Order: sequence, then structure tokens, then C-alpha cells
Amino acid sequence: MAKTAHGLSIRTKLLLVAVALLLIPWMGYQYVREMKSFLLQGQENALNLTARAVSTVLHDRPEFFDPDTGASKLIGDPNDMFAYPLPNYVRLDGRLGDWGEQLDQAVTYDGADRLLCGPEYDPYSLSFRHLIGYRGPYLYAFFEVTDDKVVPRNLKLRRLDASDHLRVAMQDPGGPVKRYLLTIRQPGRMSVYLVDADWRLSLTGDPNYDIAAEFLPTDSGYVVELRIPRFMVSSQTRLGFSVADIDVEQRPDVDLILNASQDVAKEPLNRLLIHSPEIAKILRGLDRPVARIWVLDDKQRVRAVVGKLSREPEHKTDPESLRDRLGVWYDWALRGVYNLILETPTGKIQDVSTDVSHRNDEIFKKALSGSPQTERRPSLDGTTQILMAAHPVWSGDEILGVVVVEQSSNEVLFPQKQVLENVISVTLLVLIIVSGALLVFASRITMRIRRLRNAAEHAIGPDGRVCTDQITAEANSGDEIGDLSRSVTGMLGRLGAYTRYLEGMPDTLAHELSNPLNVVNSSLDNLQDEIPQTQQSKYMQRAKNGIIRLGSILTNLTEAANLEEAMQAESREEFDLVHLVSSYVEGYRLSHPDRAFQLDVRAAPLRISGTPDHIAQMLDKLADNAVDFGNQGTPIMVRLDRVDGYANLSVLNEGSNLPVVMRDRLFDPMVSIGKKNAKQSRLGLGLYIVRLIAEFHRGKVRAINRNDKPGAVFTVSLPLAKAA
Repeated sequence: MAKTAHGLSIRTKLLLVAVALLLIPWMGYQYVREMKSFLLQGQENALNLTARAVSTVLHDRPEFFDPDTGASKLIGDPNDMFAYPLPNYVRLDGRLGDWGEQLDQAVTYDGADRLLCGPEYDPYSLSFRHLIGYRGPYLYAFFEVTDDKVVPRNLKLRRLDASDHLRVAMQDPGGPVKRYLLTIRQPGRMSVYLVDADWRLSLTGDPNYDIAAEFLPTDSGYVVELRIPRFMVSSQTRLGFSVADIDVEQRPDVDLILNASQDVAKEPLNRLLIHSPEIAKILRGLDRPVARIWVLDDKQRVRAVVGKLSREPEHKTDPESLRDRLGVWYDWALRGVYNLILETPTGKIQDVSTDVSHRNDEIFKKALSGSPQTERRPSLDGTTQILMAAHPVWSGDEILGVVVVEQSSNEVLFPQKQVLENVISVTLLVLIIVSGALLVFASRITMRIRRLRNAAEHAIGPDGRVCTDQITAEANSGDEIGDLSRSVTGMLGRLGAYTRYLEGMPDTLAHELSNPLNVVNSSLDNLQDEIPQTQQSKYMQRAKNGIIRLGSILTNLTEAANLEEAMQAESREEFDLVHLVSSYVEGYRLSHPDRAFQLDVRAAPLRISGTPDHIAQMLDKLADNAVDFGNQGTPIMVRLDRVDGYANLSVLNEGSNLPVVMRDRLFDPMVSIGKKNAKQSRLGLGLYIVRLIAEFHRGKVRAINRNDKPGAVFTVSLPLAKAA
């Protein structure tokens, strides 16, 4: 079995190639991230153009920046009160027909976010519809009140708040609050009094005739029409209206108060703006769902705020989109990957200040100097960036104000995130498919190569002989692996022919050299007979020794070549290894009188199954090896022992240690570490014959150095008879 080299397999290399595909989404990811700055710059340019377009619409329109004008539902403060232009002069009679189409602008106040009362409030007990208008020098207002019980004023009581009444509060900048109470007594004109801070008593005792009001009872309550001269209400005056309800006569306790404001303060005073339909139309046209437009005057006071920055991310179903095709699997498997890699923009942005009536940002100051500006700032909640573009509004050479357009950077992040999600989704899908295909391909290639390797390994035996000269694995494949299989088959065929030639070489040499050797040997004998003095010649002795060595070489070659074939024809028998080895050791003592052979039997009997002649031949080779490489005069130990079902036959000699590099090759053919006796030829076949005989008996051999003294130990382990 060939040793496996340490390194990466084909499958691992192909998987690394598949992993290299991750460079594609990484490059796309880096590209999209770099594109973010360009997209933000483009977004700033677009905002700048939008700010310029809006300012162009507002050029030369000073009426828009009049402190007395504005547009309802578009001005920043939701508590601002608006007076709408009336199509006709209003006659104070409690009938609302002359208010015309402006009645559609009336607001109903039923206690929601405007109620100063307890949780027992019943909207059927008190509610009203309210509207403010203007025409000429007057402001008009009506209150259509729903009241389950109308309590008129009792003239016997000095207190004015003991009946149902209407409250009007006014305050000029820096001045005190003026409170006017309108009492309800009978249909017709109402009495108006300037009262104290508790809304109870009149300060002068006389009615106020500047403010006029008309009371008209209805089936569900009553209607009040009110007229206030405009000289009493300047652009800086704050106004407040309230309806007070008394349900129990003669009891001066107010049961319920409804304010015409979203502010629930005790006396809500709000700014009154003159509604301009033209300004409202312009601002409604400027409204954008993903941008916020600010209009400020030259005092940096907010005149209008349109739009919003927040929007919920929309997921539109696209049948061609990979995300929609993947469905639930997408949300379950890829959502975590996206959140780990991508910056997720928030849908809701908290970027509304508590004070929207005035902005003091640096960009406003720079724009009011006459130059367009762009700026980036973090949102108030710190979740995103706000892009800002400001452009001044001109009226001739005078700057009336400034237009600022704001937009969240999420408008870039949302499409960027969608693009990156698609890139990641497609790349992961392709990577999985390609990796799977490469894994299958690599596994298939690896399996075929391994099958070819196993066939090639089994084609040559452990001793290097060719067992078969044809490999069937992958032989019919038409690719490179099949070509390799056919090449290996051809190589094995040539190697097998050469091996058979080498195997027949010893017999050929023995046959071809035996006659010349006999001729030389007989000639030397005849020469000795004819010339007797040549018997003492050293050259004759050398010639005799050479012939002996050549004969030994031929004997060893033929013995090794024919041994395995001869053993296959032998029949096995069961015999005692101890008895066989003991008799042969006695013979070695007689044949080698100069060496002491010692026998150490540690277990007996040791019965094995095999051929005694071949075991004796193996023991001869081990004994000859010990005699050749052992030091002269040192004993040779033959030891028999039993270990785990095996009979161990060991031959120990004293001499030089075995070289480490040669220890694993001693039992291979044609391997020798030297020779001690010049009269003998050492072709490295003795120990090879030992290995062949041991393997024929299903045993194994090994050679190690001695632990007690210099020398070597050659051990043959043979299975016992029942184990065999």
C-alpha cells in the first residue's frame, strides 16, 4: 500500500475555487458602498434644484411672508387659528347660510384632546362646530353648539358664569389677557362683558359694545354668531375661544368647558392667521412624501412646513424578484445575513423639534445672506443623516425669506440595500449551486482516481512482482482518467514481460554457465594431474575459489527463483517447532565448531502447520547470516517463545548494529550490507528467502538491534497450529 502524501485533495482544492467566487459579491459590495457617496452627492444636487424651483415659485410674493397670513394645516404649529375669507357679508342672525362654501372648513370640537373635564364626559352633553372668517374690517366666528340642556342667565345673580356662556380671551404681546364673557339669556343680541381672571364678575359693570354677538336657540342646542373689529386683533394678538356648559340652574359651578384649540391649557391663546387660498394651493403642490420643505421669513420664523421625512419601507411584490420567489425561505435564512452585512435604514425618523415656529440652524443664516447652501446633519434621534439644501427667496433686491428642502439619506440607503440584497441573494444561490456541482464533480473524480489507484496497487504485489498486466478500472472511460488507466495497463504489460524475463534469467544463467564451469573445473583438475606442482600454486587456489563462488551464485539464484513456485506445490503438515529447531541447532554445533550455538526454549511445545524442510531452510539462512555478521568467537543464540498465538523464532548474534536506514529493507531481494567472508558471494537473497518462507506460513519477520550488547536480533513469528 502506497503512503498518502500530506496535502490538499482535489475535492478541497475545488471547494477553495468555489469559495473564491465570494470575491464577486465582495467586489460588488465594495462597489455599492463607494457608490453611496456618489448617490448622496446626487441627492444633494437634486435637493438643491428642488429648493431653487420652490424659491422660484415664491419669488416676488411678499404676501406669503406677511405675518398675518398663512395656510391652514400646513403651518408648523397645529394650534394656530385661521380666518377664512368670506364670500358675503355676514348678517348676525344665527343663520349660517351667508357663510357660503367656507362652512366646509368648520371644525367640530367634541372633547377629544380638547376637554377640560373628567372621564365622565358625554359628547351628547356638549360639543360644538366652529369657524372663523373675515370680510372687510371685521372678523366673524360662529359656534354651533350641541347642548342637552341650555341654562339662560339669571339676572338676579351678580355672577356671570352661573349660566351657559361663551368665553373670548385676547392678549397683545407684553400685555395682560383680556377676557370677554358672552351671556345667554334669550334669542337675539348677547351681552358682552369684560370680566376678571376667574370669569365671574364684570370689571366695569357695563357691557362692551365693540364685540357683537347673536344667540339663536336650536332643537339640539344653540348657535352663536360673533363679530370682532379687526382693530382689536393685530398680527401679534393671541386668541382663545371656549364654550362653558351649566346643567343645574342657580348653581354657579361650571360643569364642562370645551376649548377651540388642541391645547388643553386653562386659557389656550393661539396665533390667528389670515388664510390665503393661493398660498395653500401652492404649498399643497409642494408637498412631497419623502421630503420636508421649510419656508422661513427673513426673521427665520417658520411660515410653512410641508411633507415629512419618515416613510415605511414598502415591499412591492415582483414575480421576477428572487426575494419573492424564495418567499419564506428568504426571510428565514437570509435575513440574518443581510442584517449582519448591510446597514438597515429605519422607516421612522424622529426629527421633529418641539418648537417648529423658529429655526436657528446655520444653513438658514447663510442662505439668508443670499447664497444657496447644502449641508448634512444627523437626525435628532441619531439614526440617519439629513441632507439639507437652502435657497433664498427674492423680491427684487430684497430677500423675503429662504426655502429649505430636507431629505433623509435613507432614500439612498433603501435602494442601495435592495440592490445589495439582490446581489447577495443571487451570489449565495450561485455559490451554493456551483459549490454543490464542484463537490459532486470532485467526489466523482476522487472516487474514480481512488479506484484506479487501488487497482494499480493490487496489480503489483508486496514483493514487486506484477500480479496482473491489465487494469479494468476506468479502462472504458473516454476522458483523461480513462487514458491514464489504459497507459498504466500498457506499462504493466511491459513491466510484466520484463519481470518474467528476469524471473527466467536464473534458470537461463544456470543452464548456460553450468557447462563452462564444468569445463573449467575439469580442466583445472587435469592440470593438477599433469603438473603436480600447480597444486601448491596460489593462483590455482584462487581459480578454485572463483569456481566455488560462481557455483554458489548460480545455486542462490535458482533457489530464490524457484522457491515460491516450489512451496506452492508442497503439502502442509503439523509438527513441533521446538523439536525441529533443537535437532538443527545440534547440527550447527557440529558444522561450526568454532562458534557456540545456544538454544533458549521459553515455551514448549510450539506446534505449527507448514513444511519442515522449508522451515529448516529458513533456519539455515538465519544461522548463516548470524555466523557471517557475528564477531568471531561470540556465541549465537537461538530462542523460541510464544507470544499472542504466535511462535517466535529468534536468532541473536553479537557484532555491529544494523544501520537504521537499512533496517526496513533487509528482507528485500538484492539487498546486502556487506560481506565478511570473501569466499562466499552475498547477493542479498538469503534474508529475502527467509521472508518468502515466513509469508508462505502466514508469518512475518523483523530485524532489530540488541538492547543488552551490540548485535542484531532476527525474529520470525509463525502462527500456532490452531491459530493458523
